[in-house]
Amino acid sequence: MKRIVFILSCFSLLVLVLAGIAYIYFIRLPIPPLNGELRIAGLKQPVTVFRDRWSVPHIYAENEHDLFMAQGYVQAQDRLWQMETNRRLAAGRLSEIFGPDALGADKVLRSLGFMRAARDEVASYDAVTMDILNAFSAGVNAFIESRKGRLPLEFRLLGITPEPWKPEDSAGWGKFMAYTGGKNWQEEIVRASLKAKLGDEKSGDLLKRITPRLPEISGSMWSAAVEGFSHVSRSPFIPLCGGASNNWVVHGSRTTSGLPLLANDMHLSLTIPSVLYEMHLACGELDVIGVSLPGVPLVIAGHNRHLAWGITFAYTDVQDIFLERVDSAGRYLFRDEWVEPALLREEIRVKGEGKPVIHDIRVTRHGPIISPLIRQPEKKGLAFALKWSAHEPGTTTRALYMLNRARDWHEFKAGAAEWCEPAVNLVYADRRGNIGYVLGSRIPVRSGGHGLGPFEGWTGEFEWSGYLPPEEKPFVLNPGEGYFATANNDVVGPGFPHYLAVDYASDNRVRRIRQVLSGKNPISPEDCRRLQGDFMSLSAASFVAAVEKAEVKNPEALALFDVLRRWDQTLDRESAGAAIYSVLFQRLLENTFKDELGPLMRGFSGIGLIAIDSLNRFVEHSRTILLDLMSSPESPWFDDIETQEKEHLSHILEKSLLETRRFLEERLGPDPSRWKWGRLHSVEVSHVLGRGKPLDRLLNLGPYEGGGDFSTVWQTGRMPGMNFSLKGWSAANRHIYDLREWDESLGSIVPGQSGIPFSRHYADQMDLWLKVGHHPLYFSRAKVESEAAAKLLLKP
Repeated sequence: MKRIVFILSCFSLLVLVLAGIAYIYFIRLPIPPLNGELRIAGLKQPVTVFRDRWSVPHIYAENEHDLFMAQGYVQAQDRLWQMETNRRLAAGRLSEIFGPDALGADKVLRSLGFMRAARDEVASYDAVTMDILNAFSAGVNAFIESRKGRLPLEFRLLGITPEPWKPEDSAGWGKFMAYTGGKNWQEEIVRASLKAKLGDEKSGDLLKRITPRLPEISGSMWSAAVEGFSHVSRSPFIPLCGGASNNWVVHGSRTTSGLPLLANDMHLSLTIPSVLYEMHLACGELDVIGVSLPGVPLVIAGHNRHLAWGITFAYTDVQDIFLERVDSAGRYLFRDEWVEPALLREEIRVKGEGKPVIHDIRVTRHGPIISPLIRQPEKKGLAFALKWSAHEPGTTTRALYMLNRARDWHEFKAGAAEWCEPAVNLVYADRRGNIGYVLGSRIPVRSGGHGLGPFEGWTGEFEWSGYLPPEEKPFVLNPGEGYFATANNDVVGPGFPHYLAVDYASDNRVRRIRQVLSGKNPISPEDCRRLQGDFMSLSAASFVAAVEKAEVKNPEALALFDVLRRWDQTLDRESAGAAIYSVLFQRLLENTFKDELGPLMRGFSGIGLIAIDSLNRFVEHSRTILLDLMSSPESPWFDDIETQEKEHLSHILEKSLLETRRFLEERLGPDPSRWKWGRLHSVEVSHVLGRGKPLDRLLNLGPYEGGGDFSTVWQTGRMPGMNFSLKGWSAANRHIYDLREWDESLGSIVPGQSGIPFSRHYADQMDLWLKVGHHPLYFSRAKVESEAAAKLLLKP
């Protein structure tokens, strides 16, 4: 017996020792020091890094080289694993660490050419831009060199070591983010598919409801090459591509302080770690705080000593699909001459496989051939090529540097003129009391006058002839309303003389923001905070008003109908009306269109066409179309072509209400008092390695109950279909800048600053996100030092 006890005791001790070793090796060692002193080769002078209780770093340097080197070092302290996956995403090198499951995504990423474009862009940079990127890269590499043997958990689990960071890695992630916020080529193909399936009249009847100001479309090849495309499953290694955002600025004449307020919340994929990283950079006249992109120098949105700015995606049309006429030898036709495309042979190394996979990419004068990505055969000797402004070298890094240093509207507008991609709406406020707006984007000048492709690539009639000069881009200074807001909507309206885009977000969010701002005077920071968490849906109000006119007879359907009538159109987590409305809208959408669209319903409802895109903008377009159709309850679209009867809105609504009731009973139980929107609309914030057990429990957060939808100011997107989980984009940050007193400004990101598992800052802002809370964003040196929770001195 004693022997058994002894053996069990030894075994228990061994387990404890091994657990302790694992704890030290995997958890403690990767956490970098945030206090004390460190020697960093390459610095010219000492740099001080203070961190507040939320681990926001405040970097103070004596020269810009040291400032940007320290920025690279500090970002790598918290986000090295994320930076590694970011650059692999941009380069199409995921298969090297994740194996064959990532091969399809890598082929798409290589074809789209983010890293090729990044290398071309870096080669075009001026000396100042290169100095910034070289210093930033040196800082990242100094951290990598200093942490050998103490790399973050993910590197140890996968058995990899990061390569040295290069300027093209930063530029590559910039190109990927440009794609995330500036793509509309899939919408061109969905439109062409609708035309091919339905014909001119019926497709036009749908599309006019989202593009009432259609430009002249003579010559565009809407359907010549389109077959019923098949959707490719989304890669689990890629964060959701796409996003939205809100920003608004209020003049001091309408605020409690007498100086402007500026608010910004960017809607991006909810991932661990966050897409964004808060930081403060200070060196002489350059003194700026806000959010940055891990792996990229400078601050993308925030404030300096003089002014503040916020960004939303502008959805400017900077992509076109060209149809290339190809022959059996692979050549393409251009202006009566057959031309050899550039052939790029990419070697993709795959973990666990000896030989690299060869991926061939053909590139025409318009861009890469993408037909294979969407499984489109080259029907009738035609192939799809993607033209995109970001394939050309740009100057967005220079623009950021100018914005970070700007002292007034003139200098800010000059910086915005250098902004290329992604297209952004920049709202502005300065301490002199001015507010404004300017579009930051390259705007293609098209020979055909619009971007509603696909276009005939062989004629030369639809080429781009350059970009709109800065002085012709839209801007506003001190608008008469006393405020300005954007939410990915059409900002310029029908009077603007140049074509910008048609695939904007619906105007529900921006109308709600304007409704709140115009209805209250003065506006306080607390008002801005509440508005960032607003779940009121103007789309739901329109929906309820439309169904009020319908005739519903079935008692079970009527019971749900009565709940909708009493509902306040707020998509709160606890709301039964929100649950009924959301399910009902989805059932009505499918019952109205699926009988005629068939497989095309997937693209029409917003499901993306390629492995790196979960959604296209028809995820909102289709809902806008349905809402508009509901004002005509006898529209033939409500007739189910698979039945003998002629249905109207009332018939389809009653059917959809009964399906909604059955769905809610199956998912949430028979008791309607337990039908809460948050129980359906749950959110889990996921890590790329948290896709399976046991790492999901260690690395992921949630699930949490969510509210809102695509139409609410606090936007919470989801995938089309009957899974209502919050798997789209949502508020990745919330910032409110008070120009009366910078130290009163507020910020937050989700879920926290650190990307290191088990760090106390891994998820310490998750509760702020759920409760629409903020932390202080201290700016003055005195306040930063007095509130510092850590101090690190970096020495040469």
